[in-house]
Amino acid sequence: MSAARALPVLMYHSVAPEGALSPHGWLERLSVSLEMFEATLAAWQRRGVRTVGCEEIRAFLAGKAGLGPGSVALTFDDGYLDNWVAVTPLLRRYGQRAIVFMSTDFIDPSPVPRPTLDDETAPSTWQGYLSAEEMRRMVATGAVEIQSHAATHTWEFTGPEIVDYYGPHWNISHPRCRYRFLWLNQNRERKPFALQHLRRESVPWGTPVYTYAPALVARRYVPDPEIEARVVELVAAEGGEAFFQRPDWRGALDGLVREHRQRRGDGGRLESLAERRERLRQEMAGSRSLLEGITGCPVRFLSPPQGGADEETLALARECGYELVTAPSSGKLQLNRAGGGPGWVHRCGTGYDLFGRGRSRRASLLSQRIVLARAAGNPGALLATKLVGAARRLGR
Repeated sequence: MSAARALPVLMYHSVAPEGALSPHGWLERLSVSLEMFEATLAAWQRRGVRTVGCEEIRAFLAGKAGLGPGSVALTFDDGYLDNWVAVTPLLRRYGQRAIVFMSTDFIDPSPVPRPTLDDETAPSTWQGYLSAEEMRRMVATGAVEIQSHAATHTWEFTGPEIVDYYGPHWNISHPRCRYRFLWLNQNRERKPFALQHLRRESVPWGTPVYTYAPALVARRYVPDPEIEARVVELVAAEGGEAFFQRPDWRGALDGLVREHRQRRGDGGRLESLAERRERLRQEMAGSRSLLEGITGCPVRFLSPPQGGADEETLALARECGYELVTAPSSGKLQLNRAGGGPGWVHRCGTGYDLFGRGRSRRASLLSQRIVLARAAGNPGALLATKLVGAARRLGR
């Protein structure tokens, strides 16, 4: 058997039954059904696919060890409860393993592990995040490695320009709405229970949305709190949700902000470069230290949330002790080649959507098989994906 030329790395988030994650459309969109995930593991078992861990990835990229054909790295972002409830039991059942990237602000404080698919008691809930004890037990099975997804998993304001106001035209449980961070940044102590609190009305109507970027690349701007207070107060006094039925609602809010700044100036503050660097170090080094304390295992792999990373992020991650860092998506195929050396680890999603979302299980499994072959450096698979892409564009 020839050695692998490149290593495919898949990116999952959640595995849950249909409807179990409602009303969080954004999480449902990220989730894979139980049936689909088990069918995937069964297909891998038939084909001899072997999942690898952090040390094997590191050695392969460093050119110190080869991997057999059919090697795949399976990763999960965010640390959702179902990674314990469903993913870990299924991995054990099929003799596979995965890397789970946990954001430490979201660690559930419960000391009692919740039921899994392996327990006599059926899982009572699927919505939530992993606890420390659940992570310890996942690692003890040998099927899971816990690595870092930084601490806050949020976006930060980056300047005084207001680009939007939160209103009924948005819904933080909608798949395309990024404004969940408005609630997260104001409720850090409640983040482990975010899935119980994130509803359409959880953010006050009228809350200003300033320019923003992922936390690990942003230079944080802390806005004038009086502006938010005045805007939210005005919207509430003018009918709350009904205020946004006014054709001039945006002009009224912009006018209020403009008047405030003309009279009081901009009371916001941009963090210094030194403050930014220290904040990023806390995100990276702090989460790593906490996870190592929980699991008793090395944490050397960082996945920057939302793909929010640049070369500075990579360099600082190295300073904080990370040896592997997942790359931001570039939209282009980039391979994790044998002996490619330190740098980014490129991922390719779940691989199911080559023929479009919502296809049959058979089509989804075929799609993933082609995507894995492409990410392993197979030129025939690369040609196949180009032909499929061209056919889809013609069919629009």
